[in-house]
Amino acid sequence: MLRLFMTLFAGMSAAHLVSLFFQNQPIQALTKILLLPLLLGVYVSGAGHIFAPLLFALIFGWGGDLLLIKIKELRFFRLGLASFLIGHLCYIPSFMFFAGGLNVIALIVSLAAALPLGFLIHSIIKPEKAMELPVIAYEIIIILMGLSAFQLLLSRRDCLSLLVFAGSLCFLISDSLLAYFTFRSKPKYGDFWVMLSYIAAQWGIVWGMTGI
Repeated sequence: MLRLFMTLFAGMSAAHLVSLFFQNQPIQALTKILLLPLLLGVYVSGAGHIFAPLLFALIFGWGGDLLLIKIKELRFFRLGLASFLIGHLCYIPSFMFFAGGLNVIALIVSLAAALPLGFLIHSIIKPEKAMELPVIAYEIIIILMGLSAFQLLLSRRDCLSLLVFAGSLCFLISDSLLAYFTFRSKPKYGDFWVMLSYIAAQWGIVWGMTGI
């Protein structure tokens, strides 16, 4: 079953990216709806131990995908942002549980590096006033998610934890691009680059956590 879900997810991802490149909106919507359920199938069929917070992270990520289909409507954008935020909150205990502890020195050093990066990204995005606080909250949570993935990498130091950490970085890239394209300007193939980094993020995290 694992190979089946992996094959289906790879095929659906490719179909979605192609539909974005050619701007076929009906196929975009259909394939986007199916991405996370297939990735959830990868995790459930391949993991030796099913960790509930990771399941919820994928479920809320799927909710975010559905809501952001109507991203041009502020209400759906806010709800989608909230859904993804909850998903990131679920990823944090998932990573920390398998890290088995907290490397305090690494946390302090990585925080010192991550906070200026967060301020820089926020200054580039420049969200509208109505979304200022939600965006700041989201930025804080996604940075904490990345730091928890870094803790996992420091603890295990293997290819699987490296995949998880790389996935968290891809999430930072994807969400930063999405925010910039939403509040500033979006190039013709902006959605393609957002979803390419997003798919890489979710796949890296799930595939890494499936093997841990």
